[in-house]
Amino acid sequence: MLYVESPKKLERVLSRYPLGRLRDAQRPQHGFVNDNWIVDTTGGRFFLKHRHPMLSNPSFVRAQHSLTTWLRSGGFPAPELIRTLDGDTLCIVDSGCYEIQEYIVGADYDHGRTAHLEEAARTLAQYHRAVGVFAPVELCRSGDSYTPQHISENLAHLVRTWKATTDAESEDSVAGIEAQVEDLAARFQGHRGLPGLVIHGDYYADNLIFDGDHIVGVVDYDKARWQARTVELAEALIYFACPRPGQLQHLVYPGYPEWSLLTLFLQAYCGIVPLVDAESRAIPDYMRCIWLQMSLWRLRDQAERSPEAGEALDEVLALARWAQDHRQALTEACTSASRPYRYRSGARRERHRAPLP
Repeated sequence: MLYVESPKKLERVLSRYPLGRLRDAQRPQHGFVNDNWIVDTTGGRFFLKHRHPMLSNPSFVRAQHSLTTWLRSGGFPAPELIRTLDGDTLCIVDSGCYEIQEYIVGADYDHGRTAHLEEAARTLAQYHRAVGVFAPVELCRSGDSYTPQHISENLAHLVRTWKATTDAESEDSVAGIEAQVEDLAARFQGHRGLPGLVIHGDYYADNLIFDGDHIVGVVDYDKARWQARTVELAEALIYFACPRPGQLQHLVYPGYPEWSLLTLFLQAYCGIVPLVDAESRAIPDYMRCIWLQMSLWRLRDQAERSPEAGEALDEVLALARWAQDHRQALTEACTSASRPYRYRSGARRERHRAPLP
């Protein structure tokens, strides 16, 4: 959705910054939630973001800005925020929420390059280690992102709008998903109290900038919030370990993880931040919950039931069953990847502790 209405609005925003006059503005290839622009001025090239109204609470935005400042102070490749003439990282123009960052030059993530996968895993671990003692109040108030209750709500919506229970094609899939939710609800009772931190919230390829095989930028902290870190690791395993193209045709997810990619990501991540046993046991259930919740949410977002609706529900159930069937193997992979590094990494984390700014 377009929020910036004209070059004159861009010029008004830029007039609040010491960046010179606007020369050119163009859309970036990635990022469609906010209204993003690459702007060239007489002072250089910058990245301008007009925040979506749902992501523009000033206190929340400033807390996220404090996160990037914290990360940069420790050497993590977060973008530098450009301050207004008044010294603020946030700019309000006509009730719109704007921010400007440095423009980071680099290349995209390559899904066929295992060196990129390993670097993504290491960088995620470095991020988690860096934010271990960072906990601004504003970012700690959000509820759990993925729960069996959310799955039930999405499924109930589909049943109402698709009339799925009156359709023999969908009835078995709906019953199977309901059984998955019941099983997850019981298992999630054992996942309370997992280690939490401020996750990035949107850690995927489009937000990683590479120079060769090294990440030089991790951008877009608009969804940063307090969660169990297993949430973000499960999301990352789903995203980075699934080959493209995959086996699935009707979901946002391409298919099942490739075991070699999944273990490679885990080994690179746990070499820096190993998991405790409770986290290793939780990863398979979080993967299953994410697949179910997000797949159903994307399907319910459709205006009407498609002719392939029954096949789509079959694929949702197949993903959930994959995680359920591979629960023990996934747990063992997490445990195995973590075991050699637990003592050494614990000592390293203590050395890196620093006071909050």
